[in-house]
Amino acid sequence: SGSLCIGQIIGFIIGAVSPIQKLMVGDDAPLRAIIKSIALVGEGTIVSMTLIVGANLLDGLKQSGISWYLIIGITVVRFILSPLLGVLIVKAAYYWGLVGSYNLYQFVLMLQYALPPATSVGTIAQLLGVAESECSLIMLWTYAVSTFTLTLWCTFFMWMLD
Repeated sequence: SGSLCIGQIIGFIIGAVSPIQKLMVGDDAPLRAIIKSIALVGEGTIVSMTLIVGANLLDGLKQSGISWYLIIGITVVRFILSPLLGVLIVKAAYYWGLVGSYNLYQFVLMLQYALPPATSVGTIAQLLGVAESECSLIMLWTYAVSTFTLTLWCTFFMWMLD
């Protein structure tokens, strides 16, 4: 996470300091190859993260000692309790005037509570070398369940906001 923070700071400096920005950003910038190279490497990280999660999943299916009750509990919290909490939070924010009346905005805010976990969690587990197979196995089941629950929650959110 230290290199991520350093990368964010460097990106902020490039974007905020006008002379550096003119050197690196734009079609006529003399150092635009640096930004294009960084973008190419960044696009490759998505594929790398998917391969890491897949490799961990293979190990998790073979040797994970995780309980089925834990997987079911995580799935219930992630796809039933979390979206219900999201509805309450968004509706409370709307009631107190913190969120506007634009329905699409409220829908997206509620949708965030119904989505499966990010693959970056599995990548972080792999990089730290802690609970890689367990994390991947949990992600397998949450993504499998999310194909059904996400459809149901999206339908409910649209019905509620209509």
